[in-house]
Amino acid sequence: MNQAPESGMWERYRRAEAMLHRNVKSLVFNLETTVHWLPDSSSFWYRSESASGGRFMLVDAPTGRQQQAFDHRGVAQALTEALGGEILPSGLPFETFEFTSRGSRIRFKVDGRQWECGVDGSELAVLPDSAPTDAWGSLSPSGRYEARIDAGNLVLVDRVRGSTTALTDDAGPANGYGSSPEGRNSAVTDRLRERETPPKVVWSPDERYILTHRLDERRVEVLHLLQGAPEGSLRPRVHSYRQALPGDAELPLAQLVVFDLETAGRTDLGWRPLPSPFLTPIELNHIWWASGSDAVFFLDWDRDRRTVRLVSADPATGECTVVVEEGSETPIDLNAVYYGRPNVWVARDRREIIWYSTRSGWGHLYLLDGSGNPIRQLTAGEWVVTDLVRVDEETRTAFFMGTGKEPSRDPYYHHLYAVSLDGGDPVLLTPEDAEHGEWPPFVDFSPDGRYFVDRFSRIEQPPRTVLRRSTGELVAQVAETDVSALLATGWRFPERFIAKAADGQTDLSGMIVLPQDFDPASKYPVIESIYPGPQATRTPRAFTDVVGESTRCLADLGFVVFTVDGRGTPGRSKAFLDAGNGRSGAARVLADHVAVLTQLAAERPYIDLDRVGVYGHSAGGYAAVRAMLEHPEVYRVGVASAGNHDQALTNVTWGERWIGPLPGPGWDTQANRTLAHKLQGKLLLVTGDLDDNVNPASTLQLVDALVAANRDFDLLVLPNRNHDFAGTWGTWHEEPYFTRRRWDYFVEHLLGEQPPRGYQVAAR
Repeated sequence: MNQAPESGMWERYRRAEAMLHRNVKSLVFNLETTVHWLPDSSSFWYRSESASGGRFMLVDAPTGRQQQAFDHRGVAQALTEALGGEILPSGLPFETFEFTSRGSRIRFKVDGRQWECGVDGSELAVLPDSAPTDAWGSLSPSGRYEARIDAGNLVLVDRVRGSTTALTDDAGPANGYGSSPEGRNSAVTDRLRERETPPKVVWSPDERYILTHRLDERRVEVLHLLQGAPEGSLRPRVHSYRQALPGDAELPLAQLVVFDLETAGRTDLGWRPLPSPFLTPIELNHIWWASGSDAVFFLDWDRDRRTVRLVSADPATGECTVVVEEGSETPIDLNAVYYGRPNVWVARDRREIIWYSTRSGWGHLYLLDGSGNPIRQLTAGEWVVTDLVRVDEETRTAFFMGTGKEPSRDPYYHHLYAVSLDGGDPVLLTPEDAEHGEWPPFVDFSPDGRYFVDRFSRIEQPPRTVLRRSTGELVAQVAETDVSALLATGWRFPERFIAKAADGQTDLSGMIVLPQDFDPASKYPVIESIYPGPQATRTPRAFTDVVGESTRCLADLGFVVFTVDGRGTPGRSKAFLDAGNGRSGAARVLADHVAVLTQLAAERPYIDLDRVGVYGHSAGGYAAVRAMLEHPEVYRVGVASAGNHDQALTNVTWGERWIGPLPGPGWDTQANRTLAHKLQGKLLLVTGDLDDNVNPASTLQLVDALVAANRDFDLLVLPNRNHDFAGTWGTWHEEPYFTRRRWDYFVEHLLGEQPPRGYQVAAR
């Protein structure tokens, strides 16, 4: 029997749906202020938002003064006459533009066509088809040349002369140029959506050379997906893709190749092909040109990632020289975040190198000479450099983001610092006690480096955007996020907390989210939203990340929801990360999560430890199941979506990086199926049949073990869905049906209420 729409639980569902990101974002203005610097660094523009519409603002960098970037009324009138429907100055039908003719005209796209007019709206015209548009391929620095792929071969297009030249003619199946590995987690999705991927190339600054790779996947083994409900057919379809798994002998190999556009010559670099099981070195920003175009630099890791080398190559001869080499007993990364850009810099004259290392136990920057010999340590202490943002060779200053340096602040808050290459202490440039920048945590420097724009916030403080000089001096406030409409709905800010790890000593950071109608005198079931890394943290630090969070939706259904980043996750010391090394079977030290939950309940009597749930997606799905299997006395209800329940079925770069070579220690018990007999609570497993990131076999093999162990569980298979049905952290673009089923599961089995039958979450 359906519940009436006016019932209490129906109203809670309506409230939770209103808190989904796609609904909340319309209530927040200037949430993300993207700036666009002019080439001369004199000013930048951004789009300002308000309840009445949007405006494009131009900011003068030296003074911080703002004005409209162009005549909105004039452009609106011109478009109204051209398109035949009224367009308001506050509702121009484009969100980005570019200045042309030295700032006297603007160019923008409307209805798939490019338009251009004066800054006052005069002389509006549609540009001819031959005008430069967004390229399908990879553009050279000046935009004159475009690299494309044709049947696996690299093709050069001269956009000025209109000519096309084939640079290669020897490509073959699974052995072509500039491609991305099929193990990239989206190969089948790209194929089904007919989504082309641009060629992977790196242009030299002078446009003489183009570097790419020849990717050989011919010997890589194949995985399959069975599409049970293909559109327009009753017959299931099989989709295959090459993916190397842990322990496989054959990996995708990328041979680096340089083409000389002046001589039409080709040079294969004299180095072994680089293993590329997930993404290629070009995609990972592991290859770059010297500023003088006379050398190429690339990074080469051994398969176990215990050794890394910086290699210099001569593009004319292909000769390669090892410049820096570092080894470690545990895996080496050159950024505090696994997928971050490597923190390596080489001077124009190649006499100095900045190198990132965790050899001290913390991530820091070291200055080396051109041969890789140490000169001095640039940063030091019990804190972490996260990203090397830029280096000013004239002032000999390195600008970087760092965490944990400021006492009594959240150890994950990023701040921008400057440090001299000649020695001395780092200087703090962003003093506010908040998270600065976004992930990756970059600020927006002007092209000449004299200014930067910084956006900062906390989960309980909306963003502010400011303009500063490179010395840190505040020039002006640029924009402030308006959350008044959101707060008017009753939305409440989440709370930060600090708790101890299972060792009783290490501080852990987390977030707790309470229902809108929270009553401290009541008892609430608690749910953990889990993602224990090891390549990312789960707890948001910035306000942008909590708007539309899945935790808020669940809280408004009547739960207390929390997140925590335990040991085995990044962003802290090397020892903090290495606590989970080789321990995926423990889901990155799950004991920390239990310890935190116990402390929260002791401090907050409204938390009911007899009603604890957990949910997660991908590695979070694995951890959610593992929590229920290892700690059944704590976690009673779980929803695990797209879980990689056996790391032996994951990409090599995941399984071997975090556990070690297969076979080897840590592999015997890491698969969730080995503990299937321990399941006691209510568990919902969810997978998409077209998941080319975590193959559905990972879930089905766990199902097989649960059946063999005679355990009760629930299974939801979503036809024609890939890995993305739960969005980012289960938030931004969730599959509506999955969203409602997850709510239902916790409402019925943890809250003890009857879900409102017939409720349907609207599609975005």
